[in-house]
This record gives sequence, C-alpha cells and structure tokens, in this order.
Amino acid sequence: MIAEEHRQRPSPPPSGKRRLFSWLNALLGIALLAWGLWYLAREITFADIGRALAGARLAPILLALLIMTLTQAAKAWRWQQLFHPREPRMTLAGAFWAVMLGQFVNTAVSFLRLGELARVFALHQQTGISRMRALGTLVLEKTLELITLALTILLLLPFVVVPDFMANRGAGLGLVALLGGAALYLLAYQTDLVIRLVAWPLRRLPAALADRLLRWSVAGLQGLSALRSPRALLWLLCSSAVIGLLSLLTPLLLFPALGLPFGLVEAALVHVVTTIASALPVPTPARLGVFEAAVMFMLGQLGLADEALALSYAILFHVVVLLPIILFGATAAARTRWRWRATAATWPDAPSP
Repeated sequence: MIAEEHRQRPSPPPSGKRRLFSWLNALLGIALLAWGLWYLAREITFADIGRALAGARLAPILLALLIMTLTQAAKAWRWQQLFHPREPRMTLAGAFWAVMLGQFVNTAVSFLRLGELARVFALHQQTGISRMRALGTLVLEKTLELITLALTILLLLPFVVVPDFMANRGAGLGLVALLGGAALYLLAYQTDLVIRLVAWPLRRLPAALADRLLRWSVAGLQGLSALRSPRALLWLLCSSAVIGLLSLLTPLLLFPALGLPFGLVEAALVHVVTTIASALPVPTPARLGVFEAAVMFMLGQLGLADEALALSYAILFHVVVLLPIILFGATAAARTRWRWRATAATWPDAPSP
C-alpha cells in the first residue's frame, strides 16, 4: 500500500550547483567510456566480439539469468529475516521490490550509492516500517556481506595465487567486517546502556529535536535485534552462505556458454574482483567499462590470452547481472512511484512506529 503521508508537497527543484554537478558527472562518465572503447578498439574489433557472442550457448545464459534472479530473491528473504521479532508488515514481496529498487538506483547512479536510501524509502512507503530501523538492518546486512567476501578470499588462498591487491583488500575487509560485527553484537546486547548514553547529551537540545533523535536511535538499534536470537542469527549466516554460493554460480555457468575451460575457483576469483570493482565510486552508469576491465584483468591472470573472448565474456556477464536489475528495478520504481527528490523530502520526518 502507499502511505498517505507520501502524497506530500512538491519538493523544491534542484539547485544550479546540483544540476552542474550532475552534468559534469555525466560528461566525465561519457568521456571515460569513450576512451575505454577507443583503447579496446586498438586491439579488439567488434567483429571479433560479435563472432564470440554469436557462438554462445543459450541454455547456460538463461540458467545464469535465473540464478541471478534467485540471488536477488535470496537477498530479499535475508532482509526479511533481519527484522526480528518477525515483522508482519515485512512481506517477502515488499522486501524484494525494495531490494530491486535499491539495486536499480545504484546501477543508474553508481558513484553516489543512493540505492540504500531508495530501498529504505520504498519499504517505508509500502509498509510504514521505520526508516531508521530499516537502516539498522542494512548496517547488519552489509557487515554480513563483507564477512562473506572475506571468507571467499580466505578459502581461495590454498588453491590459487591471489593477486596482491585482492589479498590486501580481502584482509582489510575481513578485519573491518569482524570488528564491525563484534561492535554490532555488543550494541545488540547492550541496547539499554546505549540508549542511556545517547539520551544523556540529548538533554541539552530542544525537547522536540531530542525526542526525534532519541526515537531514531531506538529504531536504529531495533534493526540489530536479530543478533540477540541464536536461531535468527543462524538463519542469517546460512542465508548469507547460500547467497555467496549463488553469486559464484552466475560467472561459473557463463564459462561453458563461451567455451571457457574454467571452474568454480576461477568463478570465485571473477566474483571477488567484480565485487571489489563494483564498490568503487565511478562516474559511469552501471559501472560500464570498470566491470569489464575487472573481468578481463582476472581472465588474463588466469591465462586467457584471447582478449576478444575475454571481453565477450565480460560483456555477457555484465548483461546477465544488469538485465534482472533493470527489469525488476524499473518495475519496482513504477510500483513505489519512487523519485529521488521525494525520498530526500520525506527523509527528515520522524520515524513511524
């Protein structure tokens, strides 16, 4: 359902500086993309890419698309489990559309990472669940994702020589994830103490502002409540493992589609390097060029000398990743009537119960 409060007043038009920043970012993205195409065209012809893609097997591609969609559904289910005790308003369908909207926005505006705010907005609009509580669950979710990525890199170490940048980044991510997870675990079990500590400096503020900030803090801490339940925590860890496995299956299935002689270890390496590349704040929409460069780099490290075939695989992999996000994300944007200006305009409102 669409909450009445979101039929709000129109938000003010964007400022001149914001419009200028958007145009400069778009021009920079186009320039980088054009340079990348020119650079590749010196070594690879579009005819070579066309021949490689024309010979691709359709069945593995369709199966990879299905796996990619199931991965997004599994992420939505995990997000639903993060609301503990069970939140009746948090349906799997509502979680799925909110997740897809977030992915869609992050794809369109990849350098700002606005998708998480859009996702919280969509969930609040459809269910009335507190935005700050939803943000608290996202903090826990991102910590689980970091732990999964770090464990993937750790499991790869006995089988391959991991590039230095990946090993270093993996060690850093693992340390941050473990420290963050420990901190969140302590916060979840010391909620009353944290609330008292937060409330003490708020007493110096005006009553209305202090009350709002305190309610936001309480709602945010509610997002960590799943950590207090061993059963819920076990489900979260298991679902994260399933999501990690599904994420490896997508690049794995595309290897035989183009006749590449690689297996699960190589798929894990491709997944890790694209995940790291996707976290970079690049100005190109959908990380065009950056994603392909990361895949080609890893395939080159694995001994694939045919650059046209490597680029064809990178393009195919990127299309398989993007297609469900675009289709379901655009549908989610239409269902929720999402607009970024509406999100920004409603964000300061007090959280709902």
